[in-house]
Amino acid sequence: MIELDDGLIGLKGDTGEELWRYQIPDAQTVPASFSPSGDQVLVASSDVPGVVLDTVTGAVVAENIDWDGSGRLLDDARLLHRQGEPEEALFKVQDLQSGEVLWQQETPEACSEGGPSRLVSMLPSSEAVVLWMHCSEDTSEEAVWEPEPGTVNALIALDPANGKELWRQESENVEGLGQTSATMLHGAVIADFPSRDGWLIIDPGTGETIAESPKPVLAVGETHYLAGPDFLAEDTTHELRTFEGEVSSSVTLPERFLSRSASAPAIGLSEQLVTIDMERGSPEDAISAIVTPWEEEHAGTVISATTTGQANITDPGSLLSVPGAVLVYVPRDYSGNIDSLEHVAALR
Repeated sequence: MIELDDGLIGLKGDTGEELWRYQIPDAQTVPASFSPSGDQVLVASSDVPGVVLDTVTGAVVAENIDWDGSGRLLDDARLLHRQGEPEEALFKVQDLQSGEVLWQQETPEACSEGGPSRLVSMLPSSEAVVLWMHCSEDTSEEAVWEPEPGTVNALIALDPANGKELWRQESENVEGLGQTSATMLHGAVIADFPSRDGWLIIDPGTGETIAESPKPVLAVGETHYLAGPDFLAEDTTHELRTFEGEVSSSVTLPERFLSRSASAPAIGLSEQLVTIDMERGSPEDAISAIVTPWEEEHAGTVISATTTGQANITDPGSLLSVPGAVLVYVPRDYSGNIDSLEHVAALR
């Protein structure tokens, strides 16, 4: 499914066949909130009541919803809202159509030792709503990225059905060195705590650590995950690893193909690595995918996949693995409307 300025369009991934479309004519932008499962999406505009669509078929599963663009869709019946002060972790869940409050918290979430805290981000999944908390005397946004000694970072998981705590992990940054990061990636929590070696892959429903990676985690599959490069360690290798820690495949890309961003798009297939050419620098440059067979260094094939009217060196394109293909596409800001859908390409 492709998100555009004036609506949404569902495509068959391996052929590009249009399966459905939802368009709001003359809309400049269409706010959308996807459920954590990806099965539903809530869309609306200033002049059109909200509807919930099935992302596979495009069918309307709920309509006439009063939605102002705030709140996060949990499923086809519930909406998660943040309340309280901007830095507080205080939530409530409402029925999507009636607006009835199904549950709400009376006091904000905090670290176990109490004291001042700040919600850095919310990481929703189908099994849990995971909160990344920064706990310190200094709860400013600057302190999140330049922490004081003794700062505690916490991951706290709430049950989306009732708001009760499912699990938590806390880590003290004793010396105040390094930044913490936490993201939801392909249904798993990826956490990097300065006090721990490596990156943790965590099951959001149970809090169990599925794997500990020695380098940044770029993608998570059913049996493997893709890791690397770690530029701080001067390690530029991409690795396909099992959750037991075994390196199944690896390859080192030429310097000109590398990004200094730990979140650069990459997909590890069984026989090759697919990445984005990071050297795109002008509106005339194509967005290119690089296909590199595992274990064959400097053997990458550059495929000019798609173009856009605006260049962005820091975000030159994205990748999405779907059954039968890998999609190459540009950020939504540059994608245009439904009638000009020319910015998505499929690689088989």
